[in-house]
Amino acid sequence: MTESKLIFLLKTFKKAEWRRFKEFLASPYFNKRTDLIVFFDYIAAVYPNFSDKKIAKEVVFKKLYPNQLYDDKQMRYLMNYTLKAAEQFLGQQKIDSLSLKDNYILEALVDRKLEKHAKRYFEKIADDQEEIQEKSINYYYAKYKLADTANKHFNNQDLRKDNLNLNLKLAAENLDLFYFYYKLKYSCEMVNRQKVFSTKYDLAFTNLMYQYLAKKDVQEEPLIATYFQIFTLLTKEDAAENFKNLKSLIQKYNQVIPAIEKQHIYSYAINYCGRQIKFNNRVNYYANQCLNLYLEGIQQEFLFINGYLSPWNFKNVVKLAVNLKKYDWTAQFIQDYYKKLAPEFQEDALHFNLADLAYKRQNYKDAQYHLLLVEYSDVFYTVGAKTMLLKIYYENDEQEALFSLIASFSIYLRRNKKVSNVFRETYLNFTMLLHQIIRATKDKIPLLIEKVKQTESLTSRNWLLQICEELT
Repeated sequence: MTESKLIFLLKTFKKAEWRRFKEFLASPYFNKRTDLIVFFDYIAAVYPNFSDKKIAKEVVFKKLYPNQLYDDKQMRYLMNYTLKAAEQFLGQQKIDSLSLKDNYILEALVDRKLEKHAKRYFEKIADDQEEIQEKSINYYYAKYKLADTANKHFNNQDLRKDNLNLNLKLAAENLDLFYFYYKLKYSCEMVNRQKVFSTKYDLAFTNLMYQYLAKKDVQEEPLIATYFQIFTLLTKEDAAENFKNLKSLIQKYNQVIPAIEKQHIYSYAINYCGRQIKFNNRVNYYANQCLNLYLEGIQQEFLFINGYLSPWNFKNVVKLAVNLKKYDWTAQFIQDYYKKLAPEFQEDALHFNLADLAYKRQNYKDAQYHLLLVEYSDVFYTVGAKTMLLKIYYENDEQEALFSLIASFSIYLRRNKKVSNVFRETYLNFTMLLHQIIRATKDKIPLLIEKVKQTESLTSRNWLLQICEELT
């Protein structure tokens, strides 16, 4: 049973969800099978350690049906019914958490022409919407839904005075805002993917909508105004002013944009800074901006995933800070925040990033010491560590170790199936160019400088250019 869909699903349940799921199963409205409750009680008793021995199908069947011979078909049916109930429970939890639930109740009351009941719900929902601070993904839709139901209620009363029916206008306006928000959000993602993958999307209608929004004042619509600026960042060649506008909107609407939206918005802003750094455009300015964006997201914890800081966000902060020569600050950041990572990432992240800091301080002995303590459970740590070691061997003029590592690293990259083609090419280009630079005569260096500049997929470009300059 340990490999069953049921157990995989139940392993994701939190303690509070176990209690609510039992209440769900005990409700005849959702479940009429009493054996599911008994089965649940047994499974809950062995949570969270679902060992093979405790939940073997034969063992569980004997506990549930002590006077029967094992029946695999009956057991599979029981597991399948429980799985379906668990899936329905998760769906019901989502429904219960929706702010739109009251809107659907209101719609049902209007459909039944229960005017007094509907009036009470109209007032309740309108009051609730006034108090909403966070503009969640359902914000515009909820406003549209209320106006649409109000319009239906107006029509039910068989009134024909247009000046009374302002809800028709409100419904249309809020439906537009709902559409603009989602269209902008999806369009930003499409443009972003076009920059990363060889994918083309038809954005003709988005461009027409963008031109329409550019003529309107959308500054008071937090999500639309923000994604409008993000779309501009992604599509305009010189978007420095739009980046400033985006930062202003982020600060202005910090309290009203939900955490999940801020995660996306900050990622776009961070990626914009990353592109400017990559193309050597005001590097220190954008590195500082990028670092500040990361720190805001980390301090407010909306850049956390499942309650933990991502090891890659942690690494990116360290990389930015050491490149800005904030060495003491970086050392303190590493010690303060590595325990915010999930336990399985903490030790590798600690030592890899301490190695990076030591390398930037030209303390190569300490860097190598920390690299020895990294277990390399992740391919990104492996290639990062090998790249760092290559640089250390070069700086220490350890030619034999350098050539040996270039060869073994290249073989690793070609053979490792976990490495994507783009990632593989980025690091193979690095090893190839490093090898060529080391072996080149002085007169060949200018050609290699151009080659480094022109190679599209390449890590540590600036370091390679630096050692080329030193050799001229």
